[in-house]
Amino acid sequence: MYEADPFAARKVVTERQEQAARKKEEATNNNNKPSTSNEYSSAPEAKMASGLRDLVEESIKKAFELYPEAADSSPRVLEDEQKSALLKQLQTFGFSEKQADTSLKALSTPSALTTTLLSSFEPLQACLEFMILHLPECDLPQRFLRSSNSSNPFISSVHSGTEDLKTRWAVDKAVKECGWPAHIVKELVKDHRLVENWGFFQRALNRALLGRTEDDVNADIETAETEVVDEDELSAYEAEFVDKTHLVVPLPIAPLELHVVFLTEDRALPLRGEPPSIYLTSKAIPAYVRLHILSQVLSAFLNGTLIDPGESVIMAAVRFIEEQWADIEDNGPPEMSQVLRYFMHRKTEAEDADISEVSAAPQDKRRGRQQKGGTRGDDRNDATVRLEFEKLRQKKAYTDILVARKRLPAFAAQENFLNVLGKNRCMVVVGETGCGKTTQLPQFVLDSLILAGHGSEVSIIVTQPRRLSALGVAARVSAERLEDGSVGYAIRGESKQSSRTKLLFCTTGVALRRLGSGDKLQNVTHIIVDEVHERSVDGDLLLLELKMLLQNNKKLKVILMSATINHEVFIKYFNDAPLLTISGFTHPVKDRYLEDYLPSLPYRPSGKGVKRPSEKEREALVSQADNTDESLLLALHVISKADRVDVELIAALVKHITESNTNPGGILIFLPGVQEIQACLNALKSVPNAKALPLHANLSSDEQRAVFAPTPGWKIIAATNVAETSITIDDVIYVIDSGKVKEAQYDPENGLTKLEEQWVTRAAARQRRGRAGRTKPGICYKLYTRKQESNMQPFPIPEIKRVALESVALSVKVTHGDVKDFVSQAIDPPAMSALDHALAVLDELGAISPEGNLTPMGQYLAMLPVDLRLGKMLVLGAIFQCLGPILTAAAIMSSKSLFVSPMDKREEASQARAKFATGNSDILTDLNAYDECARLREKGTSRVRAFCEENFISTSTIRDITSLRQEFLSTLISLNLIPRGSTPSSPSLNTHSSRTGLVKAVILAGLWPRVARVVLPKDAIKFDRVQAGTVQRANEAREYKFFDIRVGDQGGRVFLHPSSVLFRSAEWKSPFVAFFQKQQTTKLWLRDATEVPIYAILLFGGPVAVKHVAGGLTIGNKDAFVKLRAWPRIGVLVNQLRRLLDAQLKQSVESGDIMSVSSDNPVVKAVLALLEGDGLGSDLQ
Repeated sequence: MYEADPFAARKVVTERQEQAARKKEEATNNNNKPSTSNEYSSAPEAKMASGLRDLVEESIKKAFELYPEAADSSPRVLEDEQKSALLKQLQTFGFSEKQADTSLKALSTPSALTTTLLSSFEPLQACLEFMILHLPECDLPQRFLRSSNSSNPFISSVHSGTEDLKTRWAVDKAVKECGWPAHIVKELVKDHRLVENWGFFQRALNRALLGRTEDDVNADIETAETEVVDEDELSAYEAEFVDKTHLVVPLPIAPLELHVVFLTEDRALPLRGEPPSIYLTSKAIPAYVRLHILSQVLSAFLNGTLIDPGESVIMAAVRFIEEQWADIEDNGPPEMSQVLRYFMHRKTEAEDADISEVSAAPQDKRRGRQQKGGTRGDDRNDATVRLEFEKLRQKKAYTDILVARKRLPAFAAQENFLNVLGKNRCMVVVGETGCGKTTQLPQFVLDSLILAGHGSEVSIIVTQPRRLSALGVAARVSAERLEDGSVGYAIRGESKQSSRTKLLFCTTGVALRRLGSGDKLQNVTHIIVDEVHERSVDGDLLLLELKMLLQNNKKLKVILMSATINHEVFIKYFNDAPLLTISGFTHPVKDRYLEDYLPSLPYRPSGKGVKRPSEKEREALVSQADNTDESLLLALHVISKADRVDVELIAALVKHITESNTNPGGILIFLPGVQEIQACLNALKSVPNAKALPLHANLSSDEQRAVFAPTPGWKIIAATNVAETSITIDDVIYVIDSGKVKEAQYDPENGLTKLEEQWVTRAAARQRRGRAGRTKPGICYKLYTRKQESNMQPFPIPEIKRVALESVALSVKVTHGDVKDFVSQAIDPPAMSALDHALAVLDELGAISPEGNLTPMGQYLAMLPVDLRLGKMLVLGAIFQCLGPILTAAAIMSSKSLFVSPMDKREEASQARAKFATGNSDILTDLNAYDECARLREKGTSRVRAFCEENFISTSTIRDITSLRQEFLSTLISLNLIPRGSTPSSPSLNTHSSRTGLVKAVILAGLWPRVARVVLPKDAIKFDRVQAGTVQRANEAREYKFFDIRVGDQGGRVFLHPSSVLFRSAEWKSPFVAFFQKQQTTKLWLRDATEVPIYAILLFGGPVAVKHVAGGLTIGNKDAFVKLRAWPRIGVLVNQLRRLLDAQLKQSVESGDIMSVSSDNPVVKAVLALLEGDGLGSDLQ
């Protein structure tokens, strides 16, 4: 075809090599070597396998398709005046001008990602995040690469152990040397004919690169016009044959090698038709750039434009490749997606439908939800309302009830009450138990307004501290008004009201939420707050809300009702509000203390495990009991020292009452909690002619109402303090007071707010006593002595001063924003240091952003009436479908120790617990033991008891955990966070419960920043000589050291408690442990520790700061942080996952369906995959 000039090729090569050398000398030498600063050199390393990285990146892209609202509602873009400086800064980092310009253009275009990046970072950091997220790894400047990076982004574990060696060789060579995507290579090697011939294999890959339909790879190749390569030309290019049919041609200028694979041994190349089998390799140029150049060569050959006159195929290919490379150097590489467009996975119609369905689902759910809001105003006019009321008053049934009402002391104060109210916008009413203030005063207000001709506009809200009180009082008042429709109620999850409702009884919480939603009570004329003396947090916050509201709502009037307990503080708080006192009317009540009635009972408690009283204690007992009987004195001593309510004593006392009285009546027993109620009801089963009923806040409204219904025989009600105030159970004659109550208490050792059993105050005991004398003379039996009563606190300490304030701060953040400013105006404000600590905890938990704004997680936690740390675990447990174990773990952390350790059997107890050890975790070990007990429970309580005794497990703690699990579950159900009818073992809630890494991560999410780093000192690392060289010697558990990640007084060295199952551990997969408690004795001990994956900290720890130049990540804040040596791209991807999860949480808050977050969710899938192998591999890939 042409006369080859053997010197022409040499001349061309020489000129090009000289040109390349000059260009290299002129180029600026940016110092772009990868660097890890001293700051991160000794930090643990976070890794992400290539296959996992692809999955995560794909998941992020899918998630942005599903949730475009992942950014803030106000779009943000780069400002024009910022771009010039940013362009220069990015180039100093080693990015090309085209790369920098591309990122600036992208961040100047409104999008969800642009807004998210610019809202989260300064402009330069946002640009870096964008490029690290979007540029192929191989295109990043060297300083942003991993120290052991390959230029090939497709490299991963590309073969399995089941493939034969020839196939594995072909796959490895095609992927790692040639740069072909692994999934395409794997697809093609299914045709074993390609594996047998490397040339045909490359031709098939080249066809796939161009998107050409694959014909028979063995099609006749002899019909095409060909040329045989010239040996002298090959010599000029310094080309070599590595075997008979494989030629390697180094390029003079471009850092590439051209590989030519001949299909026959005659070494002939086609001049037209099917292109030769060629590919490009390089140690410096990314695979996708090589594939781009290759595709251009192949396309030019097919178009007939590759070979110029006088050129051979090899010479034309070399020239064309170098021209392409020069263009890339000047203008930057092409988009990877464009190069690999024929290799990309195409969405099927089914997948598109899935995306549409998922993205549409939340909107559909929102449309299906009922809109909240008040009822319409009364459709009657004032005259009609008055006329109907006059008719009501003329009815005989009404007048009969009115006769009974007039006997109440409150009725005598009616005129005085209305006079004071008429002249003032706020007043305080103090009334003794039984005076009728709760039921009568609201009716006085209503009746007076109706008769004054204002009946159509009257609207009175009456708040009660508990659901039962609200329901009970509403039922009582409604009955007194002959169910005329003027009375309604509203409690969480249940409401009964209409446009004609005039008196609405509700809980304090409902009123607070109404105010918090922005309702200024413009249509409300009066709000009556009952039982203000209880001083609950909700009660105090409601008073603060009302005090502020009185300044703006000029027609609203406020009435505060209190028992005769420290009422002066309310008068002062409301600017010397007038006081009205109403004397009480109750029938006489006799007090019987433990020492009074115990001699009459046949019951004597077991003294097992209780030390006999000292001589001094015995003298005190003799003085109290006025008796010297030793068995009686011992019984008094044992009962007084017991840390639990003695239900057998209660059963004996109930039998004594029922057997001593011929006329059946009601017996009200006050107990501290649900578990004690259940135990008591079981103990009372043998009482004849009696119906025993529970009464507590967790019962349904219908179950609670059952206690008011009359019964033919004895009615026995086992209740918590919900029966203490505002309700009257007509047939109650006897009260049995355990003297105990469970109240929220903050435990500074573990930082949790827990319900702790403790003695009631004398004021509360007086309230309980009063339940016995409401309708007839009664008796109050006290399960404590006179001496114990004298030691009780006189009044309750305001709850706001004795509990952690995270929940208070969160609820105020929802409604008012500025927590400190609002709470400082409370009736008894807490210390500012307590609020500072509360806000810090909210920040740690991710409930508020660094700017102090509420996050989606914070919105969920604000709805949950549990400790916030446990609440976060429960929310994440529901989202990631591992709720069963998380319910148990949260209950374990809220209970006493599951395992007991007697002083004389500590080693045996330790060995027993070790049998359940799993997951390098104390909490998971206890969870494992609990699950085994639960499994044995199906075979009978005797099996469980024997098992617990054998394994040193506390049966009472097992009961506590079971009860708490159900309480947590009921809370989630009541808020519609999980479906009604769910159980802890519901399959839909436990899809991923067997994934230990995920369960640990969810636990860590609640405990952060209670984390310690596990360190093996350098001097503990030793090596032993073996025949083949040296191996690292196995270390002992005592050689590992632990350091709290918190700084200052909270940080420093800590020690695993000897009772921990990790105490003897010498194998650590992760260098971090989360812990539940820190305890100071001879050392600073960590209790309830759990080894946690690095990715648990990355995904669920504090905020992740990416240090692009230093080569590391910092998780946390200035008070507690973890440093990780990591490729910055890992931090960028993790931050994107976290932002997307927040966006989905926000959407689920709006739609009211938390389960929608976990439904076929790409972000959840990515999180699961990262946790599965801690970044090194997953069965979800």
